[in-house]
Amino acid sequence: MRALSAFLAGAALAAAAFGGHACLRAWLSQELGILVGSQVPPSPIALLTWLAQRSGAVNARRVTLLGNTDALELSFEELGLTLDVEKSARLALAAARAPTLLARMRGVLDSSPDILDVPLVFDFNADAARARLAAFAGSVHREPVDARLDLAAHERILDRPGAELDLAASLLRIAEGEREDGAVYEVSTRAVPARVTADMLRAVNVERVLSSYETDFAHHAGPRAVNIATAARYLNGAVIGPGEVFSFNKTVGARTVERGFTFAPVIVADELEPGVGGGVCQVASTLHAAAVFGGFEVVQRRSHSRPSGYTPLGLDATVVDGELDLKLKNPFDSALIVHAFLPTRTTLRIELLGREPPGRVEHFFEVKEKHEFVRRIVVEPGFERNQSERHQKGGWGYDVLSTVRITYPNGQRRFRSYKSTYDPVPEVYWVGAGSDPGLLPPLPEGAEGVQTGPDPEPVPR
Repeated sequence: MRALSAFLAGAALAAAAFGGHACLRAWLSQELGILVGSQVPPSPIALLTWLAQRSGAVNARRVTLLGNTDALELSFEELGLTLDVEKSARLALAAARAPTLLARMRGVLDSSPDILDVPLVFDFNADAARARLAAFAGSVHREPVDARLDLAAHERILDRPGAELDLAASLLRIAEGEREDGAVYEVSTRAVPARVTADMLRAVNVERVLSSYETDFAHHAGPRAVNIATAARYLNGAVIGPGEVFSFNKTVGARTVERGFTFAPVIVADELEPGVGGGVCQVASTLHAAAVFGGFEVVQRRSHSRPSGYTPLGLDATVVDGELDLKLKNPFDSALIVHAFLPTRTTLRIELLGREPPGRVEHFFEVKEKHEFVRRIVVEPGFERNQSERHQKGGWGYDVLSTVRITYPNGQRRFRSYKSTYDPVPEVYWVGAGSDPGLLPPLPEGAEGVQTGPDPEPVPR
């Protein structure tokens, strides 16, 4: 305080010597957070009026929220800081009745008795600040990185914690922070631990195979092979912690061209059409089958709308990016690693590594009911009258009951049953406008009728 008094006295003398009252007032306003008065009568009403007239400029002072990489500039008022006119006036009047060091120094600069220097008191609206911080949370958010084993490169990738906004601590920083124009508030964050840590992986013995399953795509290679290999690459090395529910969609991620996926046939409204990511369902089905033979709990799974040629009925699983997921729960007390790879150019193999199998696991299925399909006739633009082409082969629909039997080393057995439904696959013929349906081949076995009219309208695809 003694040093501050000497500094202020020196500043006052220097200002008086050079006629610099305005310079010192600017310094007082900037550094000490006060409004330097100008012929302000020390009466409550006059002071309140004077402060109210200046509150807009004070509330417009600029402040910056600073995150990890981004900064957001706001006004005081936008951040919930507004001048409290009444409290500021009371403090100024109290200071006038009991002169402070600052007031005494003012006497050196100006002999006029009707001037007050007003300390600024701000009201803090925490709700307004909370809304601004919530909108800024994305700039400080950082996803944690799980530890994993790169089974192909034989590398151990360490975990890295993430970060998220600490709302309470950030609000406290603003509430207790400086009130000068150009103030900077660095938001607070807290660490988000990785779901899988390096310590967790040390106990995983990748030489132990809990279960495995292989599927073949030799007859459906081409673009599908690209998508299968890409999805397997994203899946490979994923860790499923003890008791954890594993999400296929979250692990494999969005099926986009930018992430390495390409166009291949997908099922849309019971017909095959090109779509990005066609073939990923084969990876999900192979993982589901491996999980079934590993004794996993299947939390979420839906069968395909039609039987697949690469797994028996009941072992397949369909996934749709952002809509349908395959979720599997690790029932064991140790972590497991997914090893997904292509042992040949047209074979996908998925292994669950980290422990021995609990026993012998078997899967049986029984068709409870069969459903006939129809022949669908669609007018194809560009086809001549009575010109036709079979666009899609039809197939039966099935209601299937699967049973999983686990036989433990001590001879005990455990059973689990679940249902799968496969819709009938319509036989689709493309024909020219005005074609005679009677010229088409006879209905195949399992077809119950024809969907057509005398001159069916084109169906957009």
